[in-house]
Formats: sequence, C-alpha cells, structure tokens
Amino acid sequence: MTGSERPRRVRVSFDSDTASAVGEGTLGIALPGAPARDADAVFFSDLVRAQLRLAVACLIGFVVVSAMLTAGVVVIAATVDPPVFGVPLSWLLQAYAYYPIIVLFAIVFARSAGRNERRFRALGDGGHEGPMR
Repeated sequence: MTGSERPRRVRVSFDSDTASAVGEGTLGIALPGAPARDADAVFFSDLVRAQLRLAVACLIGFVVVSAMLTAGVVVIAATVDPPVFGVPLSWLLQAYAYYPIIVLFAIVFARSAGRNERRFRALGDGGHEGPMR
C-alpha cells in the first residue's frame, strides 16, 4: 500500500434496504464476502448442541450412579446380605432401587431441557427471561 491509498472501510451499521437486497437472515445482518446465514439456524444449532451436552452429561451421570449401585449390591451380596421380609437385601436392591434413579434422571433431564429451550427462545426474541439459575 502506498502513501496515497486509503484503507478500505467496511460498513458495520444496519441498513434495511441493503440488507434485504443481499439476502440476510432474520436479524438483517449480512457480512461482506460471507454467505448470509439465518439467525434462527444459528440459534437452533446452538440449542441442539446444548441439548446434546445435557443428554451426554445425564447419560454419564446415570451410568456412574448405576455402577455404584451395582457395586453396592455386589458388596452386600458377598458379605452380610441380611434378609428383609424373608428376601435377601441384594435382591430387593436389584429389583427396586434402579427405578427411583431412572425417574430422578428423567426429571432432571426434562427440567434442564425445558430451561435450555426457554433460554434460547428468550435469546431469539431479544428479551430477557430473568436471572439464570
């Protein structure tokens, strides 16, 4: 660049006429030299990633808790295994202890997934849901 040339300027303000001619997303933002990307698609892909992270975290947590319960059942069966109403405790744990764990993880996942969707909906609307918990 020589001393007489001026650097190229890029317009960063919003112009609805120019943006609609370029083919922008729902927010009306188009970057020069880049393909126009719909803001809803960006929010949706972020939501999908957040839900996937939540699902993987719940799955890992469920596997860890289930493995700990299984190890506890093995230890109880190998050591004392006291009878409860004539049935060994290890049998009762195998039969009934997993159901509350499944319900607990289902509730945690459903509430967290709903909270993720509300937050992303609030971001898309431009509003504010309130303090994040």
